[in-house]
Amino acid sequence: MDSKDEEKRIAMTLARRAYLYGAFHVVFGGGVHEASAAQLFGENTAGALAWLAGKVAADEGLSEKSVGLSLRTMTECVAEAVACVGEHSEGDAVSKATVAMEEDFPKLFQVPGDSYVRPWESPYTSTDGMLFRGSTLDVRSFYHQAGFRLQAEQHFPDDHISAMMDFMARMSQCVYEAYADGRDENAAKTLRTQSDFLRKHVLTWVDAFADEVIRKDIRAYYAAFAGAMAAFAHVDAAHVEKLAVELSADERFALRGDLWIFASMHRRLIRSSTTMRMRLPRLESL
Repeated sequence: MDSKDEEKRIAMTLARRAYLYGAFHVVFGGGVHEASAAQLFGENTAGALAWLAGKVAADEGLSEKSVGLSLRTMTECVAEAVACVGEHSEGDAVSKATVAMEEDFPKLFQVPGDSYVRPWESPYTSTDGMLFRGSTLDVRSFYHQAGFRLQAEQHFPDDHISAMMDFMARMSQCVYEAYADGRDENAAKTLRTQSDFLRKHVLTWVDAFADEVIRKDIRAYYAAFAGAMAAFAHVDAAHVEKLAVELSADERFALRGDLWIFASMHRRLIRSSTTMRMRLPRLESL
């Protein structure tokens, strides 16, 4: 593979990372509605999930790993997400999925009851199962150090799964743009921050969260995305540090202007998640 092809491979990996994190932010932030559903169930999501399926299949340590206590393997979880998107990609099927997800979101993530799933890290990792614990403040510190803060951060816990996915999406966009500009050291530094955040605040509970969603989501739209999100977090954690080392070691062109054209569609989709109407607070610049 020549240097240009290699650069395009890396660029597409970086773009897909940002796109998937952005998609999970939209799903678990209550952003699925008529205006966003066509994109969420469209060909770009299908393509990104197909890429993820290939990554899972290529990693023997992950492909048969179960997500929480669900007994569903990473391979099965991603396959269910691929099928969900494929089955609801057109016309009435998109509308059906949109209505179901709008109805199910409050039942699953906002209103305590038999179907309720806690969408914050601290109840899964703290000894007392309460909100606004030390992990919440450490998550806030990650946001602030990167130049972000959560809207209404004094009133809404920072460690909500949607906010975490928003953070990872924004950081992934920064990585992509640094790489396209030829600022590989900057890209590598941000990747290492993401690796640290994944280990400390995502992998610690994303399996348990996905497991609960899979068990309680009767219509299984959120279950499909939750399983894929858990699988993606593990795949990304396994490869992000290697990618950071690769970018630090290689000598590459000072500017990759053609990459901006090559992945322009992905850039638009990455950024679109930051402007969608959401039910929950999102990140903003400090």
